[in-house]
Amino acid sequence: MSLWKCSFGLASKELEVTKKKKQALDSLSASNKISQSTYDTLNADITKAISELESHLKSLKDRMDSRTQELERQMSTLELFLASLEIHHAAGDVDDATYERQNDAILLGLEATKQEMTEIEVSTKVIMQPTTPSALLVEPEDPAVEAEKEAEEEPELGEDAELEIEDLDLEETSTLEA
Repeated sequence: MSLWKCSFGLASKELEVTKKKKQALDSLSASNKISQSTYDTLNADITKAISELESHLKSLKDRMDSRTQELERQMSTLELFLASLEIHHAAGDVDDATYERQNDAILLGLEATKQEMTEIEVSTKVIMQPTTPSALLVEPEDPAVEAEKEAEEEPELGEDAELEIEDLDLEETSTLEA
């Protein structure tokens, strides 16, 4: 697996998880389950982590753009080799067996290059999509009904219950900084 694929996968997943943490924090705040100062502290940490992850993805996109340019040059070179091979074969300079082996190798290289360019293009489109999770884009029909639904879905915190904030493992967001 290419290094950029691994890095892209990790950063994208981490960003998605961090945004879910932000949603959970916002929900806790909206339902008055945490104080404003707690919200502000955690929100600052999560917002910073989101910003860093988005910055990392932008940097990764720049490297992917550079790799795309490199692959375009590689494709041009392979196409020149293929044309040269065809010319030499037509002129009788290259026998059929050698032509077949070299032609297969060049075509295999072209196919691999095109495949990697396609993968980069798809990944770049994902990076360039709006960073707001789709759940945040859906507006409730009636805020009172929506608040009632959220209250029914969220369990009440009892004496023995631990705050859902523990799920907001902020240290997890710093794994890409190292």
